[in-house]
Amino acid sequence: MNDAVNDAVNDAVNDAVNDAVNDAVNDAVNDAVNDAANAAGARPARGTTREAARGDRAGASPRGCSGLPAGVAWRRMIRRALSCAAAAALLAIAPAALADRVALLPTRGGTDEAARSAAQAEVARGLAALGHTTAPDGEVAAALKDVADGVADSADEYRAVGARTGADWVLTGTVDPAVTTTRIELTAYLASTGRVESVAREVDRGKETRQTQEMLAVLLRPEGVGAGELPWERAARSAPASAPPSAGGAIVLPPVPAPPPAPPAKEVLMAYPLGPERVWPAYSGGRRVAVSASLGLAVAAARLPGASGSATSLVGEARVAYAPGDRGLELFAGGGGNLAGPFAGWIEGGARLLLTPSLTPHDGAWRAFPLHLGPSLRAGAFFRSSADVVGPDLTTYRGDLDVDPVLGASLDVALALSPSVQLEAQLGNLRWVPTGGGSLLLVGATLGAGARF
Repeated sequence: MNDAVNDAVNDAVNDAVNDAVNDAVNDAVNDAVNDAANAAGARPARGTTREAARGDRAGASPRGCSGLPAGVAWRRMIRRALSCAAAAALLAIAPAALADRVALLPTRGGTDEAARSAAQAEVARGLAALGHTTAPDGEVAAALKDVADGVADSADEYRAVGARTGADWVLTGTVDPAVTTTRIELTAYLASTGRVESVAREVDRGKETRQTQEMLAVLLRPEGVGAGELPWERAARSAPASAPPSAGGAIVLPPVPAPPPAPPAKEVLMAYPLGPERVWPAYSGGRRVAVSASLGLAVAAARLPGASGSATSLVGEARVAYAPGDRGLELFAGGGGNLAGPFAGWIEGGARLLLTPSLTPHDGAWRAFPLHLGPSLRAGAFFRSSADVVGPDLTTYRGDLDVDPVLGASLDVALALSPSVQLEAQLGNLRWVPTGGGSLLLVGATLGAGARF
């Protein structure tokens, strides 16, 4: 589309300029020849108009200084003025006709929202100064909803945004503020070729507008960034070196070293199945209180002497938990029991450490998938009924309720569907119950769901 517009504008401008130049040259030559012919008493030159020749023969029309009738001279002057005006108008509208449409994505990086907003505004002003038009923010936001994690950072995702917004370019930026400068990196995708290029530089405070516009001028052009030094790199190399110390003994201080790179911000772009969100910390997402319930199976791997009946039971459990820090540690307390099988129940408390294996640095922060896993340890009291006793009269007497300590461990897995809803599983679910007559060892697994607040 840009090539067609360029060809049309260039053809129109060239035709208008050529017509204006040809008319001016022809009129000048004709005027000169007619003036010479009038001075010598000869006939007008061949290039003069028939109206002027008839006017000479009839002697009816007054002549201008060029020897032509006044009406013809005025008509030629008007025609010249109109041709020049048309050429000037076409030249004036040419930049607007050649303007590109740019989809400007939200600026990323750093921990300072104000710095990101300022950089976004400077880029938008630079695009307007270069004659480009930006796609409306609503169209860009709608296009980003089609991106898996909500952040376009690959050629395929740029292509999807450009197609959705009808943009010639897709532009995104990242910022890393420092003390006196801000490092800005701009990445541009050209829809017509699929090319992705980027430029980066340290932008000085107070010079953001000019220096950002220089970056855009280099990046947003059909030929691309090209090879060799960038304009600001060449200017920095050619700058005069600092003066040596004077004879008076003045001390020239060495340049101040750049501060070390800042650690990643406390922010995670979490790709929740119900929609990506920026949270912290990775496991709790800032919602530190949780309640959950689960169902599962338990099998007695080691039974007490004299035990009878099925060794398998259906168990249910409920718990309340609190995540006190940012590293996935969670404290919990709860209870449960056998819903089917031998009568038993427990009350216990413990802790678990849930890690996020997919947590990786990304654009000055973090990104991850909300699958968390880690070990869980617990301790408490285990309630069970003792063995039944058959009396001399063959009457069966139910045993008393026995209370014994219990220690447990499991591998816990949690999949967060959103910051407030998660699925949980406890694998292994070992429970060791020491008693006066032996030990009881239970193994199993449970599956449940929880809510965070």
